[in-house]
Amino acid sequence: MVDVTATPGSSLRHQAAESAEPAPLPTSLRGRLALLGPGLVLAAASVGAGDMVTSLAGAAGYGMALLWAILIGVVLKFALTEAVGRLYMASGQTVIASLRSAGRWLPVAFFVFVLVIALIYGAALSSVASLALSTLFPALPLRPVAVGIALASAAIVYVGRYTVFERVMSVFMLAKFLGMVVLAVATLATADDLPGLLSSVRPRLPEGDVVTVLALIGGVGGTAGIASYSYWVREKGWRDRSRLPVMRADSAVSYALTFLFVLCTTVVGTGLLHGSGRTITGNEGLAALADPLGADLGSVARVLFLGTFFLVTLSALVGGFNALCYLLADSLRTLRDVPDDAAEPHIAQHSRPFRAFLLYAAAAAVAVTFLGRPVPLVLTYAAVGSLILPLLSGALLVLLNRRGVQRPYRNKAASNVLLAGSFVLFGVLAVVQVKETIGGL
Repeated sequence: MVDVTATPGSSLRHQAAESAEPAPLPTSLRGRLALLGPGLVLAAASVGAGDMVTSLAGAAGYGMALLWAILIGVVLKFALTEAVGRLYMASGQTVIASLRSAGRWLPVAFFVFVLVIALIYGAALSSVASLALSTLFPALPLRPVAVGIALASAAIVYVGRYTVFERVMSVFMLAKFLGMVVLAVATLATADDLPGLLSSVRPRLPEGDVVTVLALIGGVGGTAGIASYSYWVREKGWRDRSRLPVMRADSAVSYALTFLFVLCTTVVGTGLLHGSGRTITGNEGLAALADPLGADLGSVARVLFLGTFFLVTLSALVGGFNALCYLLADSLRTLRDVPDDAAEPHIAQHSRPFRAFLLYAAAAAVAVTFLGRPVPLVLTYAAVGSLILPLLSGALLVLLNRRGVQRPYRNKAASNVLLAGSFVLFGVLAVVQVKETIGGL
């Protein structure tokens, strides 16, 4: 039995996949690790400058005392990602096609939301990446370099098949995580008051600063990347039940790496900012942080920090372009009533709709960069992006509790609690963000 929400074509295809004899899983640890991939892509795409800003800002005020909030955010994002992958394996449908059965307006909403995000996404991240390079090499012009970064990122997505894209993202992930681990170790090794630094890890709840805690919980991990996880699972061919543990391990590795990265960033922020009176303001503050870091740890640490900062933003840009184009192409395909068994020419990386939306995102990046990233557009982007996760978590609660879902794929109590918590938390954050947007316009 398959999910009753699936279309006839996708049901037959999924039944065939379930009944076919799956390839045996590797028995060695190395072989099992070689199966991982979508989670590495997600970790590389989802950990961006925003994670660095929120974790460093939290460390400046509270040291490592808010790591518990980051851990809650990681657990909630893992629950969402695992549910997205499980939904695809249960029905054989992509996430957008499945969402349509929860509400026919949902694909329309996602299409509009992602279209707005793609309008500003490339310009925002390429400008941040350009800022890191221009801080390293002051002679570089900020806007032309930002345009070059946006176009190069779009080209990586345009020419590559999924296997190439996964390898590129895995390299980005390894480089930036190693860079931040080295910086964290150096911070601990050179700390003037190591016991004091470590003592700040004691959990606490800041009085009158609930918004900071909520921002830390909601700021860890991705948004569009989570919704796009099912496309990367689809590319890996994980369709039969034997791959369910592999998918869960893959998404768990993704968020273990995410937590490790934010932990290391928090250590660096605690050692550099906590109790010093210094803080950061937005992405510009991240680049300005390189000079005091170099003064404390040396010029090599300054270069490593800026290089890691650049790779963090670049990988989020490349991964974000890929994720946004999958969502846009699939939303359009769903709105045109193209069935899942005929979806490949409409949503694959080499398909015309995917590449057309990629060109749209790249052209928007160039235009908005030279317009100077007008404030109303940035605020609108933030507000629209905040609405995706509550919609996604609410739909997953509905879809994965239906009777037609096989028991291995159906939500259990823990999943329902975590998805309900995500719906409430991200809903509150969305309300806060929308209010800030209205106030800023």
